[in-house]
Amino acid sequence: MDESELLFNLFYFLLCMCVIYPPEEFQRLGFTIEQLFSRFLGEEYLDFVGYHIRRTSLNLFVHSCLPVTYFLIHRLKFSVFATQQPLEYNELDPDFPMPQEAVAFKTLTWKMAQRFSVLAVLAVPALIFNWHQHNWRRHPINKTLAKYSNTPDSYSAVSSDIGTEFRRQDVYKRKLNSISTVIATENWIIKTTMYNVNFAHQSNTTLSVAKAETYNISQHDQNDTLQMISIIVRPMRQGVSDFHIRINALEFRSLEDRVRRPIAIPSNIQFHRSVIDRFVDVFRAQVALNPIFNSEPITDKCFACMLAEPNIKINKQCADLNRAGAPLTDEACCSNCYCRPMWCVECLARWFAARQSDVDREVWLEQKCTCPMCRAKFCVLDVSYIRPSMATNANNAETS
Repeated sequence: MDESELLFNLFYFLLCMCVIYPPEEFQRLGFTIEQLFSRFLGEEYLDFVGYHIRRTSLNLFVHSCLPVTYFLIHRLKFSVFATQQPLEYNELDPDFPMPQEAVAFKTLTWKMAQRFSVLAVLAVPALIFNWHQHNWRRHPINKTLAKYSNTPDSYSAVSSDIGTEFRRQDVYKRKLNSISTVIATENWIIKTTMYNVNFAHQSNTTLSVAKAETYNISQHDQNDTLQMISIIVRPMRQGVSDFHIRINALEFRSLEDRVRRPIAIPSNIQFHRSVIDRFVDVFRAQVALNPIFNSEPITDKCFACMLAEPNIKINKQCADLNRAGAPLTDEACCSNCYCRPMWCVECLARWFAARQSDVDREVWLEQKCTCPMCRAKFCVLDVSYIRPSMATNANNAETS
């Protein structure tokens, strides 16, 4: 294999990956199958089921043409890429001879691959034509919808109901990746994939979280993480298969609010259900790095939740410097808080986050807030965990 053939193989492989799994750049430029053939596919908003029947069939046909297109261009010797004529078997480099068995195996494998590519480009249109008969009745999407119909082999009413619900304003729709999307309407949970669409009616479906995965986005900041959760959707309708939904953990609350069925979460799976939950963990981790504040024993409950005991104290200990090390203005400096410990760390973290701008989520931890009681300005460096002082413990021991 010479350099021109190697270059062509690499280029065509990357092209196939961009066609099958279009990156964001291709999607923005309109170089996807759905966008290039939008006139043939129609509008998803107007005919949801019909659109996805045509889309999955078109994806299957275009992808089946990729192998035969490769061999066709290779057959024409890819003159655009070639810089020299390919070597014949009898002109191979004598320093690197190829055994006759290897030559025969390579030739046989090449011819078999060519025949399979031709067979695929002939079989797929025949399969799509078979689906198209009787108004797409044999298509896998319509076969699934027919199982939800009260009338045997009838799916038109179910298809119409799904299209009507999809056109409403309160539809939850999130793109999972470049080839799949999850949709939650009033009565349906739908997942679109490359060659099929999964349906689950909420009235007879169970949902449960299968696992939660945490990824570190930054090597320098351990708090900069991404959590992904996998949800198993199990339709109870006979003959309808289960499917998985993998979403960002921060999207869980939006999905949970849209579906009418509860999402079961095993006790051994923990994840952040919202941005606030994630911030609370980061806030708690930063407070743990601050100095401990010695305090008298607290017998009250947290003023906010009335459940946990107060375990933090706002005590000014930051240097009042900006990122560049320059002194802050008097208005931007933190001030002393003379309130007794009244809050647990989680409630104070939620108070802190509630007073920040949603636009600047990445720098919430660097911002300032005011004490819920005295309105003294503080930052996260001014929050410390408390512990009873040694003198208080000694007095308690003498009294006892």
